Amino acid sequence: MISSVTAWLFDTYPIADGVALWFIERDGRRRRCWHSFRPSFYLHLRGGDVRRAMMLAARCPVRVEMVPTTRTEIYSGDAVGVLEVFVHDALRFAEAVRFFERFFPHYAFYNSDLLVPQLFLYATQLFPLGFGEYHVDETGKVVGWSLLDDRNAVDYELPPLNILRLRNANDLVPPKYQRTLQLEVAYDGTSYALEQEDPASVIESLNWHLHRTDPDIVVTEYGDGTLLPKITEVARKLRMPLLFNRDEGASYRTTKESSFFQYGKIVHKDGAFEFAGRWHVDQENSFTVAEANLDGLYEMTRLTQMPGQRQSRASIGTSMSSLQLSWAYRHGILIPAKKREPEEFKSAATLLLADRGGLIFNPPLGYHDDIAEMDFVSMYPTIMVKRNVSPETINCRCCDNKRVPELGYTVCERREGIVAATLRDVVRKRAYYKQQRKKYKGKDECLFRIYDHRQTALKWMLVSCFGYLGYKNARFGRIEAHEAVNAFSRDAILTAKEIAEQAGYQMVHAIIDCVWLKKPGATEQDYEELGRVISRKVGIDISLEGMYNWILFPASKQDPAITTANRYVGWYRHGEIKMRGIETRRRDTPQFVKHMQAAMLRLLEDVRNAGEVNERLPAMLEVVREHVALLRSGRANPMDLVLRRHLTREADEYTTNTVSAVVSKMLQETGIRVAAGEMVEFIILDRTGKRKPEKAKPLALYAFEDGYDIEQYTEFALKAAETLLAPLGWDFERLKGEMIKGVSGKRSKSKGGVVLQADLWDSAVTGG
Repeated sequence: MISSVTAWLFDTYPIADGVALWFIERDGRRRRCWHSFRPSFYLHLRGGDVRRAMMLAARCPVRVEMVPTTRTEIYSGDAVGVLEVFVHDALRFAEAVRFFERFFPHYAFYNSDLLVPQLFLYATQLFPLGFGEYHVDETGKVVGWSLLDDRNAVDYELPPLNILRLRNANDLVPPKYQRTLQLEVAYDGTSYALEQEDPASVIESLNWHLHRTDPDIVVTEYGDGTLLPKITEVARKLRMPLLFNRDEGASYRTTKESSFFQYGKIVHKDGAFEFAGRWHVDQENSFTVAEANLDGLYEMTRLTQMPGQRQSRASIGTSMSSLQLSWAYRHGILIPAKKREPEEFKSAATLLLADRGGLIFNPPLGYHDDIAEMDFVSMYPTIMVKRNVSPETINCRCCDNKRVPELGYTVCERREGIVAATLRDVVRKRAYYKQQRKKYKGKDECLFRIYDHRQTALKWMLVSCFGYLGYKNARFGRIEAHEAVNAFSRDAILTAKEIAEQAGYQMVHAIIDCVWLKKPGATEQDYEELGRVISRKVGIDISLEGMYNWILFPASKQDPAITTANRYVGWYRHGEIKMRGIETRRRDTPQFVKHMQAAMLRLLEDVRNAGEVNERLPAMLEVVREHVALLRSGRANPMDLVLRRHLTREADEYTTNTVSAVVSKMLQETGIRVAAGEMVEFIILDRTGKRKPEKAKPLALYAFEDGYDIEQYTEFALKAAETLLAPLGWDFERLKGEMIKGVSGKRSKSKGGVVLQADLWDSAVTGG
């Protein structure tokens, strides 16, 4: 007997017979079903190896079935003969792949490194949080469906989701550094502290809350790396069940932590700890949730067809890749397990032209006014879509049009590229969400936040798609396509510059996809009309971001005579401040220094032009003087002096006695292992190491009597002040001489660091 279930697909994961499917029905009922899906991968073999593979199939520890078929190779567009290998136990898909890789290490494997849930969703074109009518037999097997939803929809309905938040109530330091946990759960607007003294009672209380609310999503802080491993280990030792899994017959799905290089720096990622039938979202291990909240996660999960728990932990590149993989699957294109397309040979002359990024014009040093900022809207994604830039369309075999500026690369005219095809809807959706955000701003705060979170999630995908195009390990990446986008973008900026200068505007600054222009007396309407002219000529929309009352381009930290492209701060005429690269914006700046610089900037909020900035100089100097005096009195709140750094190596790999080495080794001695790429929080006690061998202390081990390094934190504060004051004649040396005058003499050592005598406080505040 077949029944129909009108519901949202919520979760999917592999089981021996295929995949388990969890649905949330309209009335709120949660229902587990299953589908007899057999995942498959492809082998591209030659001659006798085809017969050999079929003979080996009988020896495979997992039951497999081989079927000769034809699929399309992406770069050539040719149909190729392959063996499709169906695996009858979805839980052992990776095991079957590894078996054949041992015998055919030099042959191409396709679709072999994809996860079973994604293969299922690509094959069926279902997607998490997708609404539809699902047909189920008496055993719970899904035998068919009619989707009533579209993953590219912009106005969609979500299921009624129950959300429970689980965290460590003592949030002074992360749970990893704590010996005991003080759990706190929150749902339905109420928080509950689990204050029982013995672990068994805590587990019982946690289970009671899980049973009471039956959450669809459990949101944690540090859940992957610390919280859930500790809780489940305690429950295991006590032989007590836990209700994290909605599917009681399934186990948790875990992965190992990893450290890896990304964009020139080492990054650490905690291993995943996933539930069955519920989503576990660790907000500390999720870029999507950190940037775009759960609304952004829902949007990305629907769009990329990745199960919610995997999407929450996925990088932007992985999310972008999933869009491309789904498109390739739908069009019968083979998905290579390893990138095999080499970089084309180039002459030295071509390399000189090609090996450049976006165009940058460095701005003049100091404060300026009467300047407008204009931004190209999603420049790089738009170039990829409109110019059909994709790895398989650049220098194709069928065309010879040399369309790429400067480089003379050809762009295919006969077929649409995978990158252009997958980005088109993302660009369209983000534009719609931005319009809706603007529509509801100040009118409906709830809808404003939803649309803002959705467009933010898509923004990061569009920002990253260009870099991923040139990433050496990108599955559908190719350096020539990356170079082509850069060439088109440089041409667009130069064209905009030419048009602006012909109309009497001066280009003050430009960076990649933004230009700063100046024309005395020009109005917002003048700039908007200029934007329309540029857009028609270039083929990319450009919008007026705003006109500045004043904008500062500070000096480079390496050379005080020049500026850098990505450091500036200014107040728009419409009342908002914009800052990039300065201390207040940086994550590695102590809060004390951020507060000081922010207070200085607030003094410039109502300044109408660059000339008036100098009038606020005395007030800004007074802010600096007060903060430096507080630092040098030894009375600054140490919690405002915490520094955050990512470790570049393991504790025992450091060969020099740097602050990072001291902190990581100190943690290791207390039994806390910190991996390369992980962030540590610490307070500097004595950067020189001359007065105290402990240069710094981790926040987890810090006591208030330890003090702090006055000289080092004074330097941090004065460097931040210099950023804003150097154009007004106050560089670091002048600030140092003035701000610590009269308070640099008498010192006394405390147990933990260098502090000033209390009787110098009054003179420090007055500068006497």
